[in-house]
Formats: sequence, structure tokens, C-alpha cells
Amino acid sequence: MNKSIQKYIVENLHTILKLLIIYAIGIVIGIILFNLSSIKTDYVDIVRNVFDSVNQENFKSVNVILNGLKNNILFIGLLYLSLITLIAPIAVCVLLMLKAIITGIYICCLFSVLGIGNGLIAVFLSVILPLLFTLSAYIFISTNIINLYISFTSDGKIEIKDILKNIYWLIISFSLISLSVVLEQVMTGIIFNLYKGL
Repeated sequence: MNKSIQKYIVENLHTILKLLIIYAIGIVIGIILFNLSSIKTDYVDIVRNVFDSVNQENFKSVNVILNGLKNNILFIGLLYLSLITLIAPIAVCVLLMLKAIITGIYICCLFSVLGIGNGLIAVFLSVILPLLFTLSAYIFISTNIINLYISFTSDGKIEIKDILKNIYWLIISFSLISLSVVLEQVMTGIIFNLYKGL
């Protein structure tokens, strides 16, 4: 599988780099929006209220895992729905950027609630580590959707091998997302302990 991932990256390097740049720009936009927004205290209050309402004793890990999986399935569904539009590549990029903007805002909220030191730990554990897996999955899926769209618009058809390849990468992507959600769940307890220690 390692060779197939390397081959995939080499074949799609141009698209992958574009998607990564779009995601990075989205995070920067999220950070700027947070800092310029008049409702940034509302964002922070929402995160603080979540931390206040959840404590280690009644924290249901299964619910968090299920919610994380549901949210990611919904996002992947939206990505695939973009295939029915005439502007699928643009729609994919916009969806990816929106996801990144939310991530940027969340990063700012964590720093606002937990401070710089604890915020750095929280961002690393609950954003960066899981993001390594989810972002890889989003990039695989987005690249495949763009490739399907290009194949369909150039030939007017999609071949079975393209669909099978898409299913293969979707399974790999969903495995990465599942790993990310479980990792995020494991790290959540640490984040709550950081918040309790304030």
C-alpha cells in the first residue's frame, strides 16, 4: 500500500499541492476572521461552554466518536455531491476552504480559552495530530473527485476502473478519518484536564 500511496502522490502532485495551499489559506482566513470578527467572544463562549458542560466523569467517548464520524461522512457526501455540478473542482476547493476556515477559528478559540502554553498543547493534540490523517483523507477524496470530473468532462463517460479506484481510495480515506476521530477522542480527555487546571 505504501507504494500505491507514493505512486498516487506522484501522479497527482500538482492537484495535491493546490489543495494543500487552499487549506492553508483557509486556516489563515479563519484566524483573520476570528481576530477581526465582532462576535469572537461568542465563538470563545461556545467553546468554553462545551468545556464547562462536559467533565471527565460523564464524558461519553462513543458519542464523540460517532459524532466525529457522522460529521466527516456528511462532509465527504458534500464533496461527492459536487460532482453533479458544472463546477465540481471549484465546489471541492470551496468546501475544503470552508473546513479550513472553521479549523482556523477553532484554533484561535483554543488559545483564547486555554492561554498560550496550554493552547499550544491543545492545538497540537486535538487539531494538528488528527488533522494529519483527516487532511490526507480529504486530499485523497478531493483529488479523486477532481480526476473523475476531468475524466467525465473530457470523455463524456466514467470508466469502471475509475469508479473502482475511487472506491479503493475512499476506503483508505475513511480508515484515516476513523483513526483521526479515535485519536481526537483519546486527546480530548487531556484537553479537558488542561481546562480544569486553569
